[in-house]
Amino acid sequence: MSYPASLTVLVADPDRAQQQIVAECLRSRYQVVAARSIAETVDVIARSRPQILLLELDMPDGDALPLVRKIREERSTQHMIIACVTRRSAIRDKVTGFQAGADDYIVKPINPETFLWRVVLLSRLRQLTY
Repeated sequence: MSYPASLTVLVADPDRAQQQIVAECLRSRYQVVAARSIAETVDVIARSRPQILLLELDMPDGDALPLVRKIREERSTQHMIIACVTRRSAIRDKVTGFQAGADDYIVKPINPETFLWRVVLLSRLRQLTY
Protein backbone atom coordinates (compact mmCIF):
# COMPACT_ATOMS: atom_id res chain seq x y z
CA MET A 1 0.00 0.00 0.00
CA SER A 2 1.48 3.37 -0.96
CA TYR A 3 1.10 6.56 1.03
CA PRO A 4 1.39 10.16 -0.07
CA ALA A 5 5.02 11.13 0.31
CA SER A 6 6.15 14.27 2.06
CA LEU A 7 2.82 16.05 2.22
CA THR A 8 2.48 18.87 4.72
CA VAL A 9 -0.63 19.13 6.88
CA LEU A 10 -1.62 22.40 8.54
CA VAL A 11 -3.62 21.88 11.73
CA ALA A 12 -5.46 25.16 12.34
CA ASP A 13 -7.08 25.02 15.77
CA PRO A 14 -6.92 27.43 18.72
CA ASP A 15 -6.85 24.52 21.17
CA ARG A 16 -3.26 23.34 21.71
CA ALA A 17 -4.42 20.03 23.16
CA GLN A 18 -6.51 19.35 20.05
CA GLN A 19 -3.58 20.32 17.82
CA GLN A 20 -1.41 17.83 19.67
CA ILE A 21 -3.98 15.02 19.35
CA VAL A 22 -4.30 15.60 15.61
CA ALA A 23 -0.53 15.91 15.14
CA GLU A 24 0.07 12.63 16.97
CA CYS A 25 -2.39 10.90 14.64
CA LEU A 26 -0.65 12.20 11.53
CA ARG A 27 3.08 12.42 12.27
CA SER A 28 3.78 8.87 11.13
CA ARG A 29 2.84 9.80 7.54
CA TYR A 30 2.91 13.59 7.20
CA GLN A 31 4.84 16.73 8.07
CA VAL A 32 2.64 18.67 10.50
CA VAL A 33 2.57 22.44 11.04
CA ALA A 34 0.15 24.37 13.24
CA ALA A 35 -1.75 27.65 13.52
CA ARG A 36 -4.06 28.99 16.23
CA SER A 37 -6.01 31.74 14.43
CA ILE A 38 -7.26 32.66 10.97
CA ALA A 39 -4.50 35.25 10.56
CA GLU A 40 -1.83 32.75 11.55
CA THR A 41 -3.38 30.14 9.23
CA VAL A 42 -3.13 32.54 6.28
CA ASP A 43 0.50 33.25 7.20
CA VAL A 44 1.42 29.56 7.50
CA ILE A 45 -0.27 28.79 4.17
CA ALA A 46 1.82 31.51 2.51
CA ARG A 47 5.07 30.31 4.12
CA SER A 48 4.70 26.52 4.20
CA ARG A 49 2.39 25.81 1.25
CA PRO A 50 0.67 22.84 2.93
CA GLN A 51 -1.20 20.41 0.73
CA ILE A 52 -3.76 19.62 3.45
CA LEU A 53 -5.60 21.98 5.81
CA LEU A 54 -7.45 20.65 8.86
CA LEU A 55 -9.47 23.66 9.97
CA GLU A 56 -11.44 24.39 13.12
CA LEU A 57 -14.20 26.77 12.05
CA ASP A 58 -14.51 28.57 15.40
CA MET A 59 -11.32 30.61 15.69
CA PRO A 60 -10.50 33.39 18.15
CA ASP A 61 -10.43 35.95 15.33
CA GLY A 62 -13.71 34.86 13.74
CA ASP A 63 -15.52 32.27 11.67
CA ALA A 64 -13.05 30.42 9.44
CA LEU A 65 -15.60 29.44 6.79
CA PRO A 66 -14.82 32.50 4.61
CA LEU A 67 -11.20 31.29 4.58
CA VAL A 68 -12.34 28.04 2.94
CA ARG A 69 -14.01 30.07 0.18
CA LYS A 70 -10.93 32.27 -0.23
CA ILE A 71 -8.64 29.25 -0.54
CA ARG A 72 -10.88 27.79 -3.25
CA GLU A 73 -10.95 31.09 -5.16
CA GLU A 74 -7.17 31.57 -5.27
CA ARG A 75 -5.33 29.80 -8.05
CA SER A 76 -2.29 28.98 -5.90
CA THR A 77 -4.35 27.23 -3.21
CA GLN A 78 -7.51 26.02 -4.96
CA HIS A 79 -6.37 22.36 -5.00
CA MET A 80 -5.50 22.24 -1.30
CA ILE A 81 -7.29 19.46 0.57
CA ILE A 82 -9.52 21.06 3.21
CA ALA A 83 -11.25 19.22 6.03
CA CYS A 84 -13.28 21.10 8.60
CA VAL A 85 -12.51 19.48 11.96
CA THR A 86 -14.92 21.14 14.35
CA ARG A 87 -17.47 20.74 17.12
CA ARG A 88 -20.19 22.20 14.88
CA SER A 89 -22.37 19.17 14.31
CA ALA A 90 -25.62 20.48 12.81
CA ILE A 91 -26.51 19.26 9.34
CA ARG A 92 -26.80 22.89 8.21
CA ASP A 93 -23.18 23.52 9.32
CA LYS A 94 -21.96 20.47 7.41
CA VAL A 95 -23.80 21.48 4.24
CA THR A 96 -22.47 25.03 4.52
CA GLY A 97 -18.94 23.67 4.95
CA PHE A 98 -19.21 21.53 1.83
CA GLN A 99 -20.79 24.39 -0.13
CA ALA A 100 -17.87 26.62 0.86
CA GLY A 101 -15.47 24.08 -0.63
CA ALA A 102 -14.47 21.68 2.15
CA ASP A 103 -13.50 18.18 1.01
CA ASP A 104 -14.54 16.61 4.30
CA TYR A 105 -16.28 17.60 7.51
CA ILE A 106 -15.21 15.83 10.69
CA VAL A 107 -17.02 16.44 13.96
CA LYS A 108 -14.95 16.45 17.15
CA PRO A 109 -14.00 14.58 19.16
CA ILE A 110 -11.97 12.72 16.56
CA ASN A 111 -11.35 9.00 16.68
CA PRO A 112 -7.54 8.63 16.49
CA GLU A 113 -7.82 5.14 14.98
CA THR A 114 -9.79 6.31 11.95
CA PHE A 115 -8.68 9.94 11.65
CA LEU A 116 -5.34 9.20 9.97
CA TRP A 117 -7.03 6.99 7.40
CA ARG A 118 -9.58 9.67 6.53
CA VAL A 119 -6.72 12.06 5.80
CA VAL A 120 -4.89 9.39 3.77
CA LEU A 121 -8.06 8.76 1.77
CA LEU A 122 -8.55 12.48 1.10
CA SER A 123 -4.99 12.80 -0.17
CA ARG A 124 -5.38 9.76 -2.43
CA LEU A 125 -8.64 11.07 -3.85
CA ARG A 126 -7.04 14.45 -4.52
CA GLN A 127 -4.15 12.75 -6.36
CA LEU A 128 -6.65 10.96 -8.60
CA THR A 129 -8.48 14.21 -9.30
CA TYR A 130 -5.51 16.50 -10.05
